[in-house]
Amino acid sequence: MDKMEANKKNHIFSKEGSAMNAKYMIDPSGVKQYVCDNTIKGYEFGVKIPYYMGVPLSQIDLYKVYMDGTEVDPEDIRLIMKTGEEFKMSEILTVGTYFWEYGESLRTVVLKEGGLPKGEHELKVEVRIAVFYFPKDTLNTAILKFEI
Repeated sequence: MDKMEANKKNHIFSKEGSAMNAKYMIDPSGVKQYVCDNTIKGYEFGVKIPYYMGVPLSQIDLYKVYMDGTEVDPEDIRLIMKTGEEFKMSEILTVGTYFWEYGESLRTVVLKEGGLPKGEHELKVEVRIAVFYFPKDTLNTAILKFEI
């Protein structure tokens, strides 16, 4: 079984509320170490929007990452656009000019010196998009079990 098949097999999805596209949220390419200047600075993965169309980053109402059951500090999360522009979670409320398009994998980097240790891990991502006609309690959750 190749890595892509293994990643698809290890996806576990849960939906809360009337989640849209939750089972497709975590990009099938999986999680990998984030390397910068030949040093492992954290880990990264792609997340696809759980909504039927693109939205500006300012419409991301909630974006949480959990690794192995522990919530990641939002200050350690970076969202990297396809243009290479990088945003902290504290900045996205004011970002109306960059869009997270439907079908596009939003590169998510978690800064963690040394990255993830070898072995089995579980990634959980929670996303809520702020749309005026969408119920406020709609939470989209995806979980991926993987190995580094």
